[in-house]
Amino acid sequence: MTLGIELVLIALAALVLGLIYYSVTKENETNTRLRAIAHAVEELHREVYKIDKRLSAEMEILTSLQESEPEISQRVYEQRGHDMNELSVPIMESLGHIEGAFGAYKEKTENRLRYLEERIRNLSLPTSISGLDDEKVISRYNQGLEVDVIAKELRLSKAEVEFVLKINQLR
Repeated sequence: MTLGIELVLIALAALVLGLIYYSVTKENETNTRLRAIAHAVEELHREVYKIDKRLSAEMEILTSLQESEPEISQRVYEQRGHDMNELSVPIMESLGHIEGAFGAYKEKTENRLRYLEERIRNLSLPTSISGLDDEKVISRYNQGLEVDVIAKELRLSKAEVEFVLKINQLR
């Protein structure tokens, strides 16, 4: 009997180790993806910084031109706004795609986690092993009730009832 329990404990330990390995592997994959995204974001920040410096220089030129020719400066200002819109649209689209990918990955990971938690809950030991239902099973068996009736009354499986009876050497 202890050999069976030891085998169950070894199997559970192997399952836990497998889950830990899976989690570590997925975390490494996630970290790799995050590093790639961080690198891309860093490149975008560099581009934005360059654009900002260029815009600052152009703003200084515009300021000097505004004083001399307001009409020319107005056209340049509109062109700058147009250029900024053209530059920001692809960046915003890329960020939208990244956000969507992260959302899908997060949802997928949460679904996997829920599935694993549910599977672990299903692997729990039967309640009769804990001894809570043993006395009820034994008393009903001593009253002359059949195994099927006892199982139905106590909401246990027939195998659990038979297991309790065998442990207590009543069958």
